[in-house]
Amino acid sequence: MPSQREMRTVLADYFCEAADRGLVRPRVSRVVRAETSQVACAALGTETNSNIVCGGDMHFIGPDGRTDFVTFSPTMHRQDDGRYAIYEGEDENENAVWHVPSPQSASKVCAGQPLR
Repeated sequence: MPSQREMRTVLADYFCEAADRGLVRPRVSRVVRAETSQVACAALGTETNSNIVCGGDMHFIGPDGRTDFVTFSPTMHRQDDGRYAIYEGEDENENAVWHVPSPQSASKVCAGQPLR
């Protein structure tokens, strides 16, 4: 099972990128800090490298201290290269779509740019 720190980092990366993609819209004027709560994770199988699911909250914190949060429980798996991918559904051919997020440092929203 991955560490708490590792999962919190992956999930913060994912939700910051999701905000950049317009999939999540933080209700703060500008994000000055983005972080996850503690997460609870469980394997979805007994085999090595089974998918896992982690639940918790993503906190988007504004300059005035106001916080917006998103509750999550995505399914993830570890890829052969060691990075974690998050399940986003199926494509038009019913193939699973897995997404490896970019680092939070690459996020425009989580870098503090004003939200529209």
